[in-house]
Amino acid sequence: MIVENKICDRNFTYLEPWFYNNNLAMRCELGIGDTDEEYMQNAEQRAMEIFDILFANGIDAIFYDFYEQDFLKDGEANQEPYTRNFPIYVKKQLEFTRVLFNKYRHLVLKDLKTNDDFDDIHRHRIICYMDNKKLNHNKYIHLNVFGHENRISFVSFENECIYSIYDDRGCDIVFFTKEKFIEFYEKLQPYFLNYDVAIMKDRYFALL
Repeated sequence: MIVENKICDRNFTYLEPWFYNNNLAMRCELGIGDTDEEYMQNAEQRAMEIFDILFANGIDAIFYDFYEQDFLKDGEANQEPYTRNFPIYVKKQLEFTRVLFNKYRHLVLKDLKTNDDFDDIHRHRIICYMDNKKLNHNKYIHLNVFGHENRISFVSFENECIYSIYDDRGCDIVFFTKEKFIEFYEKLQPYFLNYDVAIMKDRYFALL
């Protein structure tokens, strides 16, 4: 399974924007509507519908990444209290994972970032295997759509794809075989983001 090997590879960065960083990717729009309430309802519903298309036979794995230094806090990541408490944060993440999943992997990725203001930043990846375990995917889709922390990506070994939601605006689906990209192109076409339709169309016809 290509996608399993990829997510378990420390050299596989899987950085945003996923659609532009992967040639076999599709981008879908989630939030549509005239009012805020309608917009958010449609965002969650469309995210669920896309999930159902991709994961008709269930989820094989989920994963999420987190950073050893939080470069989004204006340098606070370099403050001694943060670096001192980081091992506790990792421990809590792993304890949470152990409770929910029998099989998981914790990787420290090799895409080390160097920044003059924030020194070195290590990225961690937690991969959780379902092993026929039921997952409340509706809950995680809801959290992703509403922009909560620890954005979860869903993985299908059968369909060789990763499904990642940015927030209420949209999501990307990255495929790892051209056959699966072609297979799901028409199924997902009604959800495509208009802005990127031309790119997806070019990618599709280049594979035929």
